[in-house]
Amino acid sequence: MKLKTGILFFVALFVAQFASAQQWQFVGPRAMGMGGAGVATAYGPDAQYWNPAGLTQEDDKNETGLLINAGATLETTGKVLSAVDKLADMSDRYQNLANNISGNNAATAENISTIFEGLNEISKLIGDNRGVLVNADAGLGFKFKNFAISSRAIGTGAVRPVLDTENIKFNLSGSGLDISAPTNTVNTPPITSNATAATNLANIINNYGIYDSLLSFLGNPTGVTNATQLANLIINSLSEHGATTTQITEAIDVVTANAAGAAEILNQYASASGSYKDNKTLAMGEAATFGEVALGYGTKVMKGLKVGGNVKVISGYTAETGVMLLTDNDDFKDILDKAFDNKKNTNTWAVDLGALINFSEMAGKDIWWNPQVGVTARNINGPKFDRPDMPVGTDTAIAAKWNSDKYQLKPQIRAGVSVNPKNWMTLAADIDVTENDTLLDGIKSRQLAVGVEFNLVNGSKFNMPLRLGYNKNLAETSLCPFYTAGIGFNMLHFFVELAGAVSTKTSKVDGNTIPNSAAASLTLGFLF
Repeated sequence: MKLKTGILFFVALFVAQFASAQQWQFVGPRAMGMGGAGVATAYGPDAQYWNPAGLTQEDDKNETGLLINAGATLETTGKVLSAVDKLADMSDRYQNLANNISGNNAATAENISTIFEGLNEISKLIGDNRGVLVNADAGLGFKFKNFAISSRAIGTGAVRPVLDTENIKFNLSGSGLDISAPTNTVNTPPITSNATAATNLANIINNYGIYDSLLSFLGNPTGVTNATQLANLIINSLSEHGATTTQITEAIDVVTANAAGAAEILNQYASASGSYKDNKTLAMGEAATFGEVALGYGTKVMKGLKVGGNVKVISGYTAETGVMLLTDNDDFKDILDKAFDNKKNTNTWAVDLGALINFSEMAGKDIWWNPQVGVTARNINGPKFDRPDMPVGTDTAIAAKWNSDKYQLKPQIRAGVSVNPKNWMTLAADIDVTENDTLLDGIKSRQLAVGVEFNLVNGSKFNMPLRLGYNKNLAETSLCPFYTAGIGFNMLHFFVELAGAVSTKTSKVDGNTIPNSAAASLTLGFLF
């Protein structure tokens, strides 16, 4: 009977592997500390998530117990996090620019700064697969002999920018910034105190090759035939309409700092036909949280082979919103908060399966480093959840990007291997067999996780494991790899474990430098 159970298990795995899946989340600091490798190493209540075959009670191990854990992960592509934050901070300045464009008002020094700074930030959002991902989990698990029961909340959220590269002109027929210079022609150099600013602006126009595109964006003012004349016209206009030398100098400094990114937009979208005052650059926020109550069981099918599974009741909430980045003054957190104001609940069920092979036990003798291989299939029935309805009065630009399809927890399969070179050291590696979906369109996830655990103190009453690891998304080069570390303190039957992960690339948010990707996890437990 047990052999038949094992055969049916592998048939289920074979069927599940042809479907894509949701991103695999770090759960628990032991696996996180080892880069996210847990399929062949998890034991106790944690095994219910990583590989329910690990719930099988060993004759020589006491793994009954209770644990509480929580964790969170942030991943961002490129400089999206800082760009969204900066555009939110610029919303008041953008509104002033839009008003001046609408009223054919004279350009101010602040307007010139806003144009180049805004275009530079928008350039960081170019690409369909840009965005920010957040994952979180919190759970309570109890294991008794071969059984486990747990209550866990798993959440995921994403902010995806959507660029409007059609409405980016500053001067169009009927509306635009006034950059005329009533008493100074384009051939008249600015007053001495503004001469350096004019020279710097002319150099930027030439060095970044934006003369033709900038001229077009400004409505092709008459009499201008070269970069020097265009720079003279802009500086003279600012001066004669009230800008001080200090304001002009500061504005050109901002232009200099943002010229590279702004030039990318100016040159790439020179054929745009809409006004910047009507720009609809926006961010779509999506989120989903799943409350799971799971019953798990593991058993030995034959010598060296264990299998296990979970039956889960899931209450899922999906959430969605859209915000206009240039006018709504919403940062990354605000966007996700607004998403949860518009949510929908679905109750359903799901099944997980797992298998674990110990080659030494299967062979009936010790094999070098005691290798062990595991495989886990989660949500093999692919449960689906309704998405929220679009609110009445939603902006047409947001409505065009609204996702109304059902949210699916697609099946996902992950394989792992572990070895023990010493009784105080474990080496482990996991890889996603499936290339998994994320909430960001175009961003896939296929993790490679490798890690090591070794006991700094390996006593019978006190144990202190140290973990190091590496995690790389093989399916997406724009996401940074994680470097992970963790530590545990096991005293008699009690243990405390924590882990963290960071990427090497950083972004600036509210003036603070933070990693593009980061994670943290904590567990409190009792095994007896």
